[in-house]
Order: sequence, then structure tokens, then C-alpha cells
Amino acid sequence: MNRYLIPAALSAAAAATMAASSEAQAQTASPTFSLEATTDLRERGLSWSDGKAALSADATVPLSQSVTLDLGAASLRDSARHGGADIGLTAAPEISLLSRGGWTLSAGATGHVFVGASGLSYGELNSTLAYAIGPAQLAFGASFAPSQKAIGGSDLYLEGNAALGVPGTALTVYGGGGYSTGSTRDDALAADRVRRLRPGGSYWDYYLGVEHQMDRLALGLRYTGTSIGDDLAAGSGTGRYLDRDTGSRLAAYLRFTP
Repeated sequence: MNRYLIPAALSAAAAATMAASSEAQAQTASPTFSLEATTDLRERGLSWSDGKAALSADATVPLSQSVTLDLGAASLRDSARHGGADIGLTAAPEISLLSRGGWTLSAGATGHVFVGASGLSYGELNSTLAYAIGPAQLAFGASFAPSQKAIGGSDLYLEGNAALGVPGTALTVYGGGGYSTGSTRDDALAADRVRRLRPGGSYWDYYLGVEHQMDRLALGLRYTGTSIGDDLAAGSGTGRYLDRDTGSRLAAYLRFTP
């Protein structure tokens, strides 16, 4: 899942840079795995767990010198946003197109599957341009979901993320934001499903977080917010896939990496 940890785009870019640095490194690369508990699973400023605590697992599997596969699973707590789904699954292959002078350009695709809900799975194309220098990382990304019935049209997300390790400490501060927009199919069902990813239409989201690394554990706090109107954030909007969890929120998380 594309959650607001130290941005996934940054971690992927760092991994791609190391993998592309030498064929020997690529040959010794091994899969990584992590488990996380959070008080609210949020993506692009919206709750995917109905505002409730959630568990997730993520894995990154290097397939070659330049290709990786990210896999994820998360509890969605019967989220109204995803039709009462119990579990969300993702599969995201990615290829490193360029790695030079600290810059990394990558492209891939992400498939989202919702277990316990019918006809709501969808896919999107992704690209990321990232830069790393010392303890600082920057990443700019674009994700495009072509028009699909599951999301009532198309969806475009543009984002910028940054992370900085605080020298002499085990702390990392990070933040960023993005803009969601897209098209809507001209029928009532599609208009309802558009609210899954874009309640009220196009909107901005932003976040700021701090994370403390403790060997294999990471403890963090993250604040998220959106430009979505107060009426929708308060739950006065209508629609089968619309919920109340679109407003500002402070969430805590604990991640374990074996």
C-alpha cells in the first residue's frame, strides 16, 4: 500500500540506486519484509480502515538488477470506502530506468485488490523521480489509473515527498503532499464510486511525520490533512462509498522489520 511512512517512493529509489550501482550488489540483494500496526491506515489523506486501527505487511522482492516487486496486505476493517472489504492487497512491479548522480528514475504499475468486496479492484501506472544526498531524500511521483468502473472514471495523483535523517539521532522527519484529480463517467454508479478516491472531486492532501528507529523497530507519529470541504469531512455527504474519515488526523504507528 502507498502509505505515509517515510515515503515508499524514497525507499524504493534508494534500493534502486544501490541495485544499479554494481552487478555484484544486485546478485546479493535479498527480499525485505516488514509488519506494521497503526491507529489509522491512511492513503492520500483518506482513511482506508474506516478510521480504525489496522495491521499491514509489506515485502520487496528483487527480481533482477533493475526490477523489483513490492507486495502488500492490510486489514481494512470493513471500510465503507471499499465496499466493506476486509483486506486490501497490492502488487507493484517496478523497473529502474536511470540511476545517475544521485538521481533515480523508475516506472511501474500497481494492482489493488479488495477481498470481501465485489467489482472494486483497480490498477494504476506509476513513475517516480528521486534524489538522495547524505541523510536527505526527495521524490516526485505521478500515478495514473485509466478509466475503470471500479473507481468511476480515471484518477491522476501528483505528489512530492521529502525525508531527512536528523544527524546524531535515530530520528527521521518527513513530509509532503499531493493533488488528486481525474475524470468521471457519466452515470450515477460511476459518480458514486468516484467518491472512493476523490470525495467531493479534485483535492489536495498533505502530511508531516517523525519516526524514531530502534534497531528493528520504528515508532512514528504522522499528521495528515486535506482540502476536502468540512461538509464531506463531517459525513454530511451521501454515497455508498463515502465515509467520514477525510479530515485532519494524527496517527501513530509501530513497524517491525525482521
